[in-house]
This record gives sequence, structure tokens and C-alpha cells, in this order.
Amino acid sequence: MEPSQKIKLFGNRDFSENFDMTLNFIKLNYTKLLKGIAILIPALLILAFFTPTTSSLTAGMDTSDVMGFYSSIFSIGFVLVYILSTLITYIIFLYTIAYMSLYAKSTDGTVKNAEVWSKVANAFLPMIGGAIIFGFLSTIGILLCIIPGIIVYVYLGFYAYVYINEDRGVIDSFYRSYELVSNNWWITFVYGLVFVILIGIGSIVFTIPTYLITLGYALQIDFLSSDIFAYIATFISSVGGLLLSPILYMALGVMYYSHRNKLERIDMITEIESIGVDTDETNNQF
Repeated sequence: MEPSQKIKLFGNRDFSENFDMTLNFIKLNYTKLLKGIAILIPALLILAFFTPTTSSLTAGMDTSDVMGFYSSIFSIGFVLVYILSTLITYIIFLYTIAYMSLYAKSTDGTVKNAEVWSKVANAFLPMIGGAIIFGFLSTIGILLCIIPGIIVYVYLGFYAYVYINEDRGVIDSFYRSYELVSNNWWITFVYGLVFVILIGIGSIVFTIPTYLITLGYALQIDFLSSDIFAYIATFISSVGGLLLSPILYMALGVMYYSHRNKLERIDMITEIESIGVDTDETNNQF
């Protein structure tokens, strides 16, 4: 990538400018980011393999009573699927944030996968604690009538971005996230909601095969109701998550840098420093 092509993530932007910036950032970096997380594809194959099929659940219902059905649901397969899918999503989340952090600090937009994975490794365990705290607070808010949960989710949603970009502690990252979103709650909420809806629409394409499984059972089509097709459908759905979830994380990242710049004026400081460097170079020529 040429130096002139690097996108300046720090800057004061309104809603439409952040949206355009996100599209441009995705255009320049999406493929590169996907190459970094392609290493997770074998994990998706394992995930699809352990996902209980419709036939296995039906067997649980046919061979026993309601307790048999619930024992099928809470089988080892479901537990493994839940843990593995959560882990994959978590890693993609951290990788995207780490990628954007290194991109923002680079001079020409060049990011090395090894450096990204190093950042992910350093943040992995602390951010598990952060995710537990975030999930607990959001759940409490949702139980208090949903809206408080949404409010908490938006205010504290940048905690991982803060932790990776600003080298703060876990608890301090939550305070910082609240600070960034203060006076920007509505634009953050609507902006995130727009991308959630767009990604939700896009994910429908990848979940079509899973709907065909139900159709196969209803119409008694052997292939569509087979375990092999269920495996393929689950894998396609998992790949869809791998392809689409970074888009949401990149969009939120663009918003994070915009909010942070409003407080710190990083773009102005950078321009002043670059002017100083240019002046020194000019003086050295004489």
C-alpha cells in the first residue's frame, strides 16, 4: 500500500463521514485482515463436526421423554460447540481491534500478521476478564427491562478498543469507554445499529442452507435431511460469521477513533509534529 493511501483513523467526523470512512477502510484492509484470521478455518471445520444434527436431537426425543430431549441439548457436543464458537468469535474480535491499532500507529498502513497475533496473545487473558464483566453488567441491565442493558452495552462497548489501543487496565478501560461515549451515546447507538442490521441481512445468505435442513425434513428429502448436508450447512454458516463479523468490529473501531480524537485532538497534534519534521528537514538542506 502506498503511503498516500493510508486512511487517517483519528479525526473529527459526523455520522456520514464515519460511515464513508468505514467503507473505505474495509475496501483497503478487509482482504488483508481476512488473510490473518484464515488460520481459524480448521476450527470452523471442527465446530461444524461437533454441532449436533437435527437427527440426533430427534433421536433424543424419540428414544426417551422430555428429559431425554434436554439431555441431547446439553450434550457434550453442544457444550463444545458453544465454547468453540465463543472462542472463535472472541479471537476475531481481538484480531480486528489489534489490526486497527497497529494500522493507526503505522506510517504507511502496513500491518504484519505476526505483530497482530502478538497483540492478540497479550490481550487474550485480560480481555476474558473484561468480557465477563461486560457480559455480567449488560445482562443485569437487560434483566432490568432491556433498555438499561442497551445503555450499558453502548457506554461500555469500547472497553476492548481502549485496552488494546491505550494500554490501560481492564477496569480503567470501562471508565474510559464511558468517557468516550458520553455526549455521543445516540450517534454511537444508531451507528452500531445500522451495521448490525446490514450484517444481519448479509448473514441470511449464509444461513439459507440451515433452513433447507428443515425443508428437507418437512418434504422428506434425504440429502437435505442428512448429517452430511447438516455438516456442510453448519460450516457455511460459520464461514459467514468469520467473513461478516470483522465488518462490525471495524465499523465500531472507526467510531472509537473518532470519539477519541474529539477528546485528545490527536489529528491536530500529528499535523503539528509533521510540520515540525518538514521544517527541520528543510533547514538541514541549507
